[in-house]
Amino acid sequence: MAIESKYYLHESDEAALEALKSIPGFSKVLKSFLKDFSERQAKLRSMSSYIRINENQLNKYYEMLEPICDKLGIEKPELYLMMDVRPNAFTTGETNPQIVLTSGLLDTLPEELIPTVIAHECGHIACHHVLYRTLGSILIGGASTTISRFPLGGLISLPLQMSLFYWMRCSEYSADRAAMICDGTSKKMIEVCMRLAGYEKSITDNMNVEEYLKQAEDYRQMISDNKWDKTMEYYMLAGTSHPFTAIRALECREWENSEQFKHILDNTYMNYPLPKKKITQDSPIFPDISEFIKKTFKQTKISKHKCNICGHENDDNAKYCEKCGALLDDIKRCPSCNEPLDGDEIYCPKCGKNIRE
Repeated sequence: MAIESKYYLHESDEAALEALKSIPGFSKVLKSFLKDFSERQAKLRSMSSYIRINENQLNKYYEMLEPICDKLGIEKPELYLMMDVRPNAFTTGETNPQIVLTSGLLDTLPEELIPTVIAHECGHIACHHVLYRTLGSILIGGASTTISRFPLGGLISLPLQMSLFYWMRCSEYSADRAAMICDGTSKKMIEVCMRLAGYEKSITDNMNVEEYLKQAEDYRQMISDNKWDKTMEYYMLAGTSHPFTAIRALECREWENSEQFKHILDNTYMNYPLPKKKITQDSPIFPDISEFIKKTFKQTKISKHKCNICGHENDDNAKYCEKCGALLDDIKRCPSCNEPLDGDEIYCPKCGKNIRE
């Protein structure tokens, strides 16, 4: 029987997504993205530039899909191989998702670990991550020409970037759990993390898993004991969409030892309550990201805005014209660079000018 994602969703995944959605302007960014993003264009790119994996092409990888999809309760996604020396896999699309494996991944991992990676990507599909992760990859992934296509691209502020990246990292933990469910153990997922951290196929020495997990525990203790180390972690993670591999491995081991995982394996999980949502240790230096967002985006009630560009009457609290995307005139702006402000800032998030001088 297929297992619904709500029974293995990581506690921080849902909490971080709720916090992300609460940021003013995020819904407009998403709306603009949905208007301009073409899932068909992504498929055309895959079909024209990558190798499609199916019954007649690299079928050993294609055959790995069926038991994974049955376990997670999803339709078979399309599977592709792309030339890239970096070991990686990613999923794009939404209604018809595609999983792409890189040649570097096949060079780095033993073949018995490839189903684990495919299960991880299928986990993103089962958890309904793909749309938001595609949004994050396009809007924050560095494609400036793509960003310029979105009229609301100016809304991709530092807090929004930080929150989107944070949720993407949390979503990785949920996908790791999906892979563990398909494997029935954390062993393979931990080995994937170790391989990605440095153990390539050519290294024949035995891997000491317990030492690697002890390394992760020592790191976690360092961060807990020292505020400066915690701040350094924040800066290291600020622009990344994946958690550190050692921490992912440790999360897998800890979840394997949990009652939740045991109930899933013996098929009694529906008789037990779902775990409460929480923020993980790798969240920003603020103790609760949702509280940080509320403080950063403190709302002030304002009257309806009429856009001077197209004349559209916008709803209360609108910062950008809902019709044409233009900045509305009564927004407070930085006197130095004209960046829109929310009113509570001390420094401009774009140029750094002290607003209160």
